[in-house]
Amino acid sequence: MTRRAGFLGCAVGVLLLAGCSAPAGDTPSATTATAGADDAGPASSRPVIAPGTTVARGDLVTANGVSGAVEIRLNDANVFELVVDDLAVADGRAVQFTLTADTIASQASCLESDWRLGLGQAAGGIDTDTPLVFPIGGTDGIGQGDPSFIREIVVSPVPDGRAPDKTCPIPLLSHASLDWTLPDMRPGLTVRDSGAGPGAQGLVILDGDDPASYTVAQGDQLAAIATRFGIDLDEVFYLNPRRSPNPEDSTALVGEKLNLSRDTR
Repeated sequence: MTRRAGFLGCAVGVLLLAGCSAPAGDTPSATTATAGADDAGPASSRPVIAPGTTVARGDLVTANGVSGAVEIRLNDANVFELVVDDLAVADGRAVQFTLTADTIASQASCLESDWRLGLGQAAGGIDTDTPLVFPIGGTDGIGQGDPSFIREIVVSPVPDGRAPDKTCPIPLLSHASLDWTLPDMRPGLTVRDSGAGPGAQGLVILDGDDPASYTVAQGDQLAAIATRFGIDLDEVFYLNPRRSPNPEDSTALVGEKLNLSRDTR
């Protein structure tokens, strides 16, 4: 069964892409991997990011006495890392940093997210002249090597040992929206619906003529779903980095909604 979505998928895509252009001279350097005789396939055309490249930047919203700048870069070990510079915490308290895949409203006071990743803490009274560095994941790890689904960096107070407030388990001190300059890491990825088949009988939602999402039906198998849409399992995982608890779980859960759009991963 197939249904058509309205303009929501497109609108979200515009939101995610807004502000992603880099200043002149600051575009991440990337090369294309050369395919050998035995290396044909989508991976052969993926960009290779040079170590030391900054792929995202943002400024912490000055609030609650917290300010600073953040960037995500690829280090010499091919690991993406968060770098926090010029961090200022007016009351000298210890803070912690969390990544979230959701956009945070300007007046939000709590982190409410269906995907988040805690990175680490900064002790009270830190030396603000020394950047803080937190590893995120390698080019073969988080987001299948493309962390651009991460929308915001969140700063919150380190828990003081008391029972957390169940209505606001992660209070916000500040946050930074990320402007990504990462090139298209899957330039050959195209999703097309070939129709229902054994192990792929679920509901498809379209955005125009393009599959936007798929709801898993009883008896479905993830490999069969991938085949239906002309992609492989790795590309299913790439399109669904927020799958919980493990994005690379090859089990298709009845009722699970799989994203099929590159713009809304």
